[in-house]
Amino acid sequence: MKNIFLSGLASTSLLLVSCSAGDKASDGADKDAAVVIDPAAAKTGYLAEMQGSWASDEDPNRTIAIDGSNFQESYAGDPQYVVPIVFVDSCKTQTTDMQGKAFILHGKEKQACYLLYSVSEKELSYIDGTRGRTSRFTRKE
Repeated sequence: MKNIFLSGLASTSLLLVSCSAGDKASDGADKDAAVVIDPAAAKTGYLAEMQGSWASDEDPNRTIAIDGSNFQESYAGDPQYVVPIVFVDSCKTQTTDMQGKAFILHGKEKQACYLLYSVSEKELSYIDGTRGRTSRFTRKE
């Protein structure tokens, strides 16, 4: 069983240019591997800035909540899934990287890699690396 470790992450907001996804994103490799998250990972860097509840700018029924290293998406108040966020070096290689600027939602049925576009106190944007679609959210009060 392969363990994936995350701990402290770096810096503030980020702009990424590349949106290409690698083979692991499409074939779901390591989907069943155990994920061990360092509790300190959610206290620094990008993951710390992503903590909280967010409402979609495109669809008010879509919300996400990030609590520690867990990512939960809901639609019209109905939880869709809860999975760990795993930061990786890039969508192509998907090597676990504590300083990573890309992330996967480990264990989600349809595995995709996301590129963090920006995160601030009020706004969160990320790009779906497989489709190139940007999701924008505003922090809920």
